[in-house]
Order: sequence, then structure tokens, then C-alpha cells
Amino acid sequence: MSALLMCGAGAGLGAFVVWRALASRPVPLDDLAARLARPAGPRPQPTRIGPLAVRLAGRRLGQAERAAQLALAGRSPERHALAKAAGAAGGAGAVVALAAVASVAGLAPPAGVVALGAAAIGAGGYVLPDAVVAEAAARRRRAFRHALSGYLDLVNIILAAGGGLETALHGAAEAGGGAAFADLRRCLDRARLTGRTPWEGFADLGARLGVAELEELAASVALAGAQGARIRRSLAAKADALRAHQVAECETSAEAATERMTIPIAVLLFGFLTFIAYPAVQAITTVSNQVPR
Repeated sequence: MSALLMCGAGAGLGAFVVWRALASRPVPLDDLAARLARPAGPRPQPTRIGPLAVRLAGRRLGQAERAAQLALAGRSPERHALAKAAGAAGGAGAVVALAAVASVAGLAPPAGVVALGAAAIGAGGYVLPDAVVAEAAARRRRAFRHALSGYLDLVNIILAAGGGLETALHGAAEAGGGAAFADLRRCLDRARLTGRTPWEGFADLGARLGVAELEELAASVALAGAQGARIRRSLAAKADALRAHQVAECETSAEAATERMTIPIAVLLFGFLTFIAYPAVQAITTVSNQVPR
């Protein structure tokens, strides 16, 4: 009876420790203030296991490009580091588990092969989250560029209708939906509250997101000055350039997809030719083996 009570107490203590490790803590005021400078996106609550995962990942995630990718993908550095550590441990553990099952079945692989396979799969699991984040960031940047061209068109329409520059910028941002327009609204609100020009806010947003077109827009409009006609021409030119870039990107993607389509056709043709030629080759081989020497 005492042993059963000890096991139950140990299980309860372990569950409590896990809960305390995963439970979210109050967000520090500095982090709340720093979120104003980050693009919109889902962010998990920080946990006590996050800093440990960053240390286990063994690399710094503070570089500008990696920080931009994580922000665009909606991941925190702690969650990304935890995913990398879990991928490495899970990949290596899966190989060891398969080797153990094979050993029980009587097909024990060499220890060197198991170690090499565990290291290779573990390395792949460690690198895979980076590729996932990079792909998500690239997809988000493409979506932002598409939304930016539509936003500039809306700004031009409002300016042509006689609206002021501030009204056009905020009205166009309020008219759209999605993460890109949410980022633009946050950028404009922050610029208005801090007393900066919208173009300075756009430049900062483009630097954080890694969208060069937004930085170029901010630079070109800043050079255009405060005259409405020149600003409209700059915005229209940038919108046309973005659309041309999108058309070129779509054409490139279509050509790449067309080239990739030839691979399964080539494999199918090779299999068909092998299926046809195999009986003839088999017959020739059989006859040549039966010929007396």
C-alpha cells in the first residue's frame, strides 16, 4: 500500500513540475513595449521552457534576417529553438527505435550504421524547422508585395478624389484585410503617435520584414517631397513596378512548374520502355544461356 502511495505521489509531483514548466508567465513590460515594433502575427505565450530550448539549440537567433523570418512566420525564437531540438531528438530517437525493433525481429543492424543513421536523421530534423520558417517567410513576403501594390492603388484613388495624404494612407490601410494591411495600419498608427512621417515608418517596416520594395517606396516618396502631384506620380510608378515584378514572378513560377512536369513524364516513359524491353531482353538472355558451348 505504501509503495502505491509513493508511486502516486511521484506521478503527481512530476505532473506538477511539467505544468509549472509549461505554464505561461506574466509578460514583462519591456516585451509588451517591444511588440509595438514587431509585425502582426500569432505569437505564443512565453514559457519557462523557452530559454532552455534556445540554449539547447546551440545557435543565436538574433540576426536580423533570422529575426525577420521568425516574425513573418509568427514564431518566437524560443518556440523555433524548441522545434529544432525536438526535431533532432525525435529523428535520432526514431532511428534508434527502428534499430531496436529490427534487433528484436532478428535483423540487428551494425552499430555504426545505426549511429550514422541517427546522426543523419537527427541533423535533418534539426535543419528542417529552418527550411519551414524560411519558406513561410518567403510566402509571407510575396503576399505582402501583392498587397502593397493594391494598397498603393487605393492610395492613388483617394488622392485623385481630393483626399489628403494622411487620409489616403490611413483610409487605404483600413480598406484592406489580411496580415499585410494589418502591418501597414500598425506602422501608420505608430508613426502618428511618435510624430514621425509615414515614410519613415514604412522604411522601418520594410527593414524589419525584409521587403526591399517598401524601403524603396519610402525613399522615393521622401525624395518627392510634400507636393501631392509628385507623390501621386511616385506612388503610381511604384505600383506599376510592383505589378510588373509580380507578372515576371508568376511567369517564372509557371515556367518552373512546366519544367518540373517533365520529370514524372520522363520517369513514366522510362518505366514504359523498360516494361516493353524486359521480355525481349529476358528472352535473349535465356536463349544465349541455353546455347551449347
